[in-house]
Amino acid sequence: MIDTKRPPEDVRREIVMLPHDGEELALHIWRPQEIKGAIFYFHGLQSHAGWLWEVGPQFADNGIALFVLDRRGSGISTGARSEIPGVETVIADYVTAIEHTRRTIGDGVPLSLFGHCLGGSFLAALLHHPDFTTRYDSAVFCSTWLGRLHALLGEEERAALAAEQSEELWDAGLKATDFTDNPGYQHFIDTDVLAVRELTRRSRATLLGLERLYLEPQRELPVVPYVFASGLTDPIVNLDATHRVFTEMVSGRGTIIKFPTAEHYLFYTEARRSVVDWASAFAILQDPDRHV
Repeated sequence: MIDTKRPPEDVRREIVMLPHDGEELALHIWRPQEIKGAIFYFHGLQSHAGWLWEVGPQFADNGIALFVLDRRGSGISTGARSEIPGVETVIADYVTAIEHTRRTIGDGVPLSLFGHCLGGSFLAALLHHPDFTTRYDSAVFCSTWLGRLHALLGEEERAALAAEQSEELWDAGLKATDFTDNPGYQHFIDTDVLAVRELTRRSRATLLGLERLYLEPQRELPVVPYVFASGLTDPIVNLDATHRVFTEMVSGRGTIIKFPTAEHYLFYTEARRSVVDWASAFAILQDPDRHV
């Protein structure tokens, strides 16, 4: 049972700066005194750890330590803004942060990996990369269009994009009203000075390369629970298309769950509390020492 009465003073917020490859990566941590489980969160394109200022304490109230890495060039991490570096750099940054997370919580605490929107594509790529060897106990893909570029672009367009080296900026065209129907959250998104709203065109080539890691996999995924979570509908994601990729990627072993909202960013909807409690229970239930 999730403990919803844990006193607020039991939640500790901290930021650890991880030096890696010439940059300082900000790893934000919300953790209770007693850790029952942990979630490592992959944020999307324009978001960062600051978007989780409400759910971080809620996860900690449930006994879940929440770790959120500001991706290189995002949030308060250093690095070029509007730039996603090469595939190997992206993977290495996440490997470093998740290794640190596992060392922090120890081997006996279940670790769930949770990727939202574009963060889910980063997560899928990481899981299929040979350099990622840290044990995880479950994974959640939330409101993610897996294989989006491969679905929207033809073969010739993908070939041209893969060769792209331009630093010209490309506008993702994301609107706050797609993320949430709450005016307060919409105002926050529209005025967030740390949000990344544009990418260099060569950064999109990196996104294409990351997709290839899981669409053309070179290794099988561990047999752990995998879930795809979203609203009933999504204004940004083609749910039918991404469900097909998800099901194939996890060899039919995954679960699909939908929450009662039509918005994209579940944590900025009325479904937030349900999502937090479900994700907390899901993480805790994967305890490697739990006997069923």
